[in-house]
This record gives sequence, C-alpha cells and structure tokens, in this order.
Amino acid sequence: MNFLQEKFASVFAEYEVVTQPRPDGAVLLTLRDGEGKQIRRSISYAQLNTPEQLSWVISAIRRDLAGQASELPAISLLQSQNRFALPTYHSA
Repeated sequence: MNFLQEKFASVFAEYEVVTQPRPDGAVLLTLRDGEGKQIRRSISYAQLNTPEQLSWVISAIRRDLAGQASELPAISLLQSQNRFALPTYHSA
C-alpha cells in the first residue's frame, strides 16, 4: 500500500479506500462503505502536495459523506478555510 492509500485509509477508516494515480499527477479516490455505496473524487496534484489544500479536500469529502444532518462534522472542522482575517482598510 502506498503513502496516499495509507493516508486516506487512516482518515476514512470506516470506508474501503482505493486510490488510482492519474497521468497528470492527480489521484482518483474511491471510498466504499459496508453497504456498497461509493463516492469518487479526483484530487489534483496541487491539492495533494499542499497541506492546507489537502485539509480542505478532506473536510469537503467528510461533509459530502454526511448523509444526515445528525452526522455532520463539527462546524470547526468545516471552517478550516476561514483561518485568516480579512484585511482592514483605514481612510487617511
């Protein structure tokens, strides 16, 4: 099992994880649950190699996997993209 396969298998432990490399450096990620339902996502090379973007992708996949409102991840996990304050401008 390669590094990416292990990484996604640890993050999505309740799913069967399959990663397939793509010619452009991206990866096709397939997650399959015990009932046979599956979700597929293409993750670009840039997303795989930038920790912040990879974190965003994982958060988005978790959100997509949440089938019911009661299964939604904590709001703090979904707000990972809002880490920086917006700039403030003052008139002179």
